[in-house]
Amino acid sequence: MLSSKKNIIKNYEVEYKGKEIKISTEIYNFLNIFSTVKMVIDNYSMFGIIYSISMNYIRIIFKEKNETLLILAKNKNLCSIRLAENSYPKNNKTYFHFLPVELLDIYAYSYQDKKYNLLTLKFLSSLPEEIAIKVGKLFELKFGQNHRIHERIVVDNQSIKQLKIDFDKSFIKFNGSKHKCLIKDLSYGGALVISFFDYEDAKNDEIDLIFSFEFMNKEILIEGKSRSLNLIQTVNGKAFAIGIAFNENKIPFEYTLLIHDYFTQKQYI
Repeated sequence: MLSSKKNIIKNYEVEYKGKEIKISTEIYNFLNIFSTVKMVIDNYSMFGIIYSISMNYIRIIFKEKNETLLILAKNKNLCSIRLAENSYPKNNKTYFHFLPVELLDIYAYSYQDKKYNLLTLKFLSSLPEEIAIKVGKLFELKFGQNHRIHERIVVDNQSIKQLKIDFDKSFIKFNGSKHKCLIKDLSYGGALVISFFDYEDAKNDEIDLIFSFEFMNKEILIEGKSRSLNLIQTVNGKAFAIGIAFNENKIPFEYTLLIHDYFTQKQYI
């Protein structure tokens, strides 16, 4: 089993080399780690905030301190970082072992009159297994669903119960106007909706738009384009069936996880 996990991690490291996930509250919770990380160089230490993580490197935000960069330079840009497990109680943190890292890049920036450094640190050893496996799974969610990219969730009574989306609060917004829509199906990369609006508002079949709905009392917003625009007759009059292709780089993690969870649950129903 141990060997199997190591092989899985090695495969993740090769397959998703150079890919990264920007950290959010949902991802912290999924990885079960705190946002703060400790960097140590001999007797010197300081704390930073994780910005993004990959199988091969991590980006951490630190308050700008010239002494930090000087100490790093003297130590041949080598240091160690330590991640903390998001455990309870909060005053009794469990730490993972120190990870040796090497400084690859520094990006300096200002925010609200304060200066920060974004450090890119390359892992010189593998992440702890429990973190590495989960990071790999995140990449599978984000980049590896090609086998299901065209599989669609048809919205019916059963899928409505499973998805827990408030379908009464779904909209498309374009050209400054917001229109209520009826969701007919969903996939990792797009949606099919029906909406009533003046065709002149659309002007052409390819519209830049924002698709939104409410999930667990939170509004999910996804940028995309209409890929098809067809006039149809409904019991309430003429409407448009709109095929939406999401902007791949703007798909919220919550949405990807929502679709992934649906397909996962479906396997056991």
